[in-house]
Amino acid sequence: MLNLNYFIESIPNIESNEELREPQIIAYQRTYEHFVMNKERNHAIIVLPTGVGKTGLMGILPFGISFGRVLIITPQLVIKDAVLDSLDPEHPKNFWLTRKIFERFEELPSVIEYESKTSDWALEQSNIVILNIHKLQERLDSALIKRVDSNFFDMIIIDEAHHSTANTWETSLAYFSNTKVIKVTGTPERTDGEKIEGQLVYKYPLSQAMANNYVKSLERIHYVPDQLFFTIDKNDNTLFSLEQIRDMNLKDEDWITRSVAFSEECSLRVVEESIKILNEKRSTGVPHKIIAVACSIWHAEQLQRLYEKNGQDVALVHSKLPKEELNIRLRSIENHKVQVVIHVAKLGEGYDHKYLSIAAIFRPFRHKLPYEQFVGRVLRAIDPDEVQTPEDNIACVVHHKELGLESLWKFYKEEKEKSDVIKYIRDDDPLLNDRVSQKKIEKHTGSVFEDGKGSVERDSFIDTELLKERERRQKIEADKLKKLKELLPNIPDEALLQMVRREEEGSPSSKILRPDKYLFRKMRNLDDRIKKEMVPEIILEYNIPMDGSQLSISKLFTGKYKWISKKVNNNAGMLATYLEYRLNEQVGISDRSTWSPEEYDSALNLIEDLFILVKKILDSEHK
Repeated sequence: MLNLNYFIESIPNIESNEELREPQIIAYQRTYEHFVMNKERNHAIIVLPTGVGKTGLMGILPFGISFGRVLIITPQLVIKDAVLDSLDPEHPKNFWLTRKIFERFEELPSVIEYESKTSDWALEQSNIVILNIHKLQERLDSALIKRVDSNFFDMIIIDEAHHSTANTWETSLAYFSNTKVIKVTGTPERTDGEKIEGQLVYKYPLSQAMANNYVKSLERIHYVPDQLFFTIDKNDNTLFSLEQIRDMNLKDEDWITRSVAFSEECSLRVVEESIKILNEKRSTGVPHKIIAVACSIWHAEQLQRLYEKNGQDVALVHSKLPKEELNIRLRSIENHKVQVVIHVAKLGEGYDHKYLSIAAIFRPFRHKLPYEQFVGRVLRAIDPDEVQTPEDNIACVVHHKELGLESLWKFYKEEKEKSDVIKYIRDDDPLLNDRVSQKKIEKHTGSVFEDGKGSVERDSFIDTELLKERERRQKIEADKLKKLKELLPNIPDEALLQMVRREEEGSPSSKILRPDKYLFRKMRNLDDRIKKEMVPEIILEYNIPMDGSQLSISKLFTGKYKWISKKVNNNAGMLATYLEYRLNEQVGISDRSTWSPEEYDSALNLIEDLFILVKKILDSEHK
């Protein structure tokens, strides 16, 4: 039975845990003060920069604060998957164990990912439910708010909370109106200026994260052309210099920056510069990569051609890709099959790949938020045990000077200056307000031509030292895992890891930490027993052609089961269907997605009796 007081009765190692980062501990303490000591009911807002440890923070926030289940809401699938991997008790790098919040497997909370097929039993057995916001939409019959009571959760944690003013979020929070709500974000300002509801309980400045080496250092490199020439009309060969365009007020700055962005000649210079930096970084053996941002899919394809002509393997990702193809391209990034990643509104917040070290910008940003989110993709630090030189943890932002990004870079410049003097956390530091013009952008552009070789200008962000020490995997556990892998090569690493941990603890854990996976495994085991063991054994034992139809005249398929031989046209399929159907009959429920663990256990016993029955009938027919 689920212990609804789990988060109150557990004894996690948080406040004196050297494996946690200071901002994680302080953010936890401030949240505890907000809800427990001050008994506030306002939503709590926490601001942590990208790469500092938001997911880990979400993993410790419920302890001592939540008196029941916890719901974690993410704004998109990429973020949801990242959060689930980190908090999945069965994942090899589970946060609570790797960061020594708990020492033993059975101490962990039970976690499920909510999907439309999630059973009521799995929901009831969960301490933490993780879902994407779309699973809360009222228009869906499978929406979570249609499945549970309004008091089902005692705490809701919202990741990337600057999205939380949208209708679906507000509807959901209104439904769970008595729930403690914590909003975690790295970018609390919205492009529309709308404020996030709640009380700021803690903010950790990016400058502090840089000073403490939690994230990469950063420098800006922009390409400066010797001369730029524009056509006002693409069909007109009259050329105007950049100075003439500005002095004669022929076009505004938006037109200039968009024209530069779509100029293949200007883009090529940035492509070449970014590749030069990449080659320097990759010379250490670390698989650094470029991440480039484009204006549109067409524009991204143009950039892809430029990078490929310069000898680079490219993964282009955008929202129009089929899911299967998107996954293939994402895997090519993770497996280091490409050197360049180009994205169009796809790999924004929540996408983490620490080897993204060069941000190549090919579009003008009009607002600080999307600019910061893109730059944030290259800030995640590479582990010290992988770093070969200090350069490995210095990221570069590369772009053409005339993209008009100077005012946005100003934010990082000022953060650098603050990082020199910040010694302690200051949760009341004001965020920088970098107002951006909201005027209408002229959509058409002119052709742009360059004259001369041009040059590059470097603007250092901050000069930091690498962290001296970071957590390494425990050698004893790694050795045991390696030996088990040699003995059991076909068993997944996750299962082997649990075997190692349970062996160390002296006894197996009876606690179910992934109720959704627990049921899925039982379903899969039953399916495998029928289709991968029983049916093949019968086919071989009685020398029955797998794809023939001889069994259609067997006693098995008479009477009420005659329909099987008419519907299924091969012997293997007939046997599998017979066993499946008879089993469902005996359990009494045809929809296995609704079965409880007890019903699966019963089914595993019943199928063995049915197997014996089938063999007896076939024995009588094959004498």
